[in-house]
Amino acid sequence: MAKKQNQVIKSTGEKADFSWNKVSRSTRRVGATKETAGRIADCVEKDVHDGTTTLEIWERIKQLLEQESPRLAMKFDLPRAMRRLGPTGFPFEKYIAAILKHQGYQIEVGKWVRGKCVRHEVDILASNNDFYYIGECKYHNRRGLKIDLPTTLHYSARFLDLEQGSDVLGKVKGRKIKTVLITNTQFTTQAIKYFKCVGKDLWGWRYPSGQGLQAIIDREKLYPITILPSFKGTRLKQAFSRQGKIMAKDVLTMDAKKVAHQLGCSSSLIVSLIEEANQLFKIKD
Repeated sequence: MAKKQNQVIKSTGEKADFSWNKVSRSTRRVGATKETAGRIADCVEKDVHDGTTTLEIWERIKQLLEQESPRLAMKFDLPRAMRRLGPTGFPFEKYIAAILKHQGYQIEVGKWVRGKCVRHEVDILASNNDFYYIGECKYHNRRGLKIDLPTTLHYSARFLDLEQGSDVLGKVKGRKIKTVLITNTQFTTQAIKYFKCVGKDLWGWRYPSGQGLQAIIDREKLYPITILPSFKGTRLKQAFSRQGKIMAKDVLTMDAKKVAHQLGCSSSLIVSLIEEANQLFKIKD
């Protein structure tokens, strides 16, 4: 007779069977070996009981990863680091703009643009030789939320008006206009189906497959500075934001004493950030 699985509580309040495989996959996704992933999944399974929350499981996985590799623990914490980006301090749209700039796009952020009918404040305008992107960002700082159909309907109407406006048509210059809704979370099946049908793009945490935010951030090492464990507190966030330092890689070349003096914080804190950044960008443990 099969062993009864403990029921865990998801962030939405729903119940689900505990999955050893999901725990293993989540650690493998950040670079853990098959053996390490299996060992961690075994430890978590022993700790789980009916009513354990997925957040508690997440914290336990992170704790076990920290014992194995601080680098992998930081990568595992990337979703939470993303939720620390906004809405103040490091607005999500500025981080997305930094990613697109790294990919070779010319960027404008927070511009007012005339549509066919009304003016809109647009989060991101990005262009290269081939495309002119109109990007809108939908940021969530709570776990488990998804972009649903009503949200995509709202943004689709905005995009339609913007695409036909004189401001966009005057800048296209032979390039293809593309519109994209960007989020740090996921999309419902209906939201994806609708945007595919109307020919508009979605860019989310794991969507499109292999090209979602998580994949691109990991592949191109474009981690937000909020992924560093010592990066805490409103004052520090505001100080780095004023200097436009939003990427973890920005820390690697810092002079601890000079930066501490500029920001009005202790040099030991900056040293900790530099050490953590060096761990994060190591090729392997």
